[in-house]
Amino acid sequence: MSQEPEVECQQSQGSGACSQSQGVFSQSHGPSSQAPGGSSQSQSTSSSSTSTVPTSSQSSHSSSGTLSSLDTVSTQELYSIPEDQEPEEPVPAPWARLWALQDGFSNLECVNDNYWFGRDRSCEYCFDEPLLKRTDKYRTYSKKHFRIFREKGPKDSYIAYIEDHSGNGTFVNRELVGKGRRLPLSNNSEIALSVPNNKVGPVVR
Repeated sequence: MSQEPEVECQQSQGSGACSQSQGVFSQSHGPSSQAPGGSSQSQSTSSSSTSTVPTSSQSSHSSSGTLSSLDTVSTQELYSIPEDQEPEEPVPAPWARLWALQDGFSNLECVNDNYWFGRDRSCEYCFDEPLLKRTDKYRTYSKKHFRIFREKGPKDSYIAYIEDHSGNGTFVNRELVGKGRRLPLSNNSEIALSVPNNKVGPVVR
């Protein structure tokens, strides 16, 4: 329990002197009366107890108004700004697909209007797979064996054709096209090279 300081007041020779019993301060009116321990000790105690202690808010700011290292400055979270990206061009839908039936041949989606097939490296569809080169029929394929293309028909429609340019023949549904000739391609037309039973794949439209 805290006790309130007791204050004793003594009067001597017609003048009163009041001193606090805990020695915090002493005050006299008229002739001085010293409390035990001397006035110098009580004054030093009084000055030390009444000295102002700077608060954290006062110490954190200097007279120039700058912030000290004790202050925490809130930071704003920054987000990365993506670079401008060029819009991607839409991929055109294929007008025909060739599904491979033999190893060494691959599927093809026809997007351009014209495709050459053969052993020549200038062909869009080159017969250059190592597995295909090891077959017996590889040497029967021409450098430019055939081509598949489309032409605009009536009412803005397109007609797909196969044109034979081989020495040993190109077959559609077991029918020989003939060198320099063309035949229209319908859905699921089967293409064979050199001999009618050497089917490489159907054309799906």
